[in-house]
Amino acid sequence: MLANSSPDRRVAHAQQHASDSTFNRSVRRSRFATYVLFAATLLACSSAVPPTAPDAVPVTPNTPIPAAGAVTGAFTRTGYAVTGAATLAIENGVAQLDFSADFTIGQTPGPVVYLNTTKNPNTGQPLRIGALRSRTGAQRYTFQVPSDTRYSWVIIWCDPFNVAMAQAALPGAP
Repeated sequence: MLANSSPDRRVAHAQQHASDSTFNRSVRRSRFATYVLFAATLLACSSAVPPTAPDAVPVTPNTPIPAAGAVTGAFTRTGYAVTGAATLAIENGVAQLDFSADFTIGQTPGPVVYLNTTKNPNTGQPLRIGALRSRTGAQRYTFQVPSDTRYSWVIIWCDPFNVAMAQAALPGAP
């Protein structure tokens, strides 16, 4: 069919074919790059290991812990926008951790609250308090703590991706 067509049509057809080939190569490269990025993301996520920490044993909050020995620290950003403060009070092996009414934190999957002796829950003596109950507002966690450990950090950690979200230093922790 092209043999009997005009030279201009043959040139136009050749240019169109070359353009289509270039476009197809570009699409294939783009798809390949997408697959590689997806595979790398899966590998990175599947290799992320949340901190190895014992779970805190919850205590029914029937009796509030006196705030006289409580310490408070402001949350600071380690990976996500955060506002508010954390207050920790410990008495007779029972801890009460309160987040302030102005507490907010950015969106991410799987935020978990930890207490620790260092600011990284993969080191020190971490205690996994539990999943963050709300991304905004006041909240209280009441749980048992070992009597021989002085916790000096409240950490909000993204367990699925093993990254820090926010932390609060507790100076003079009980």
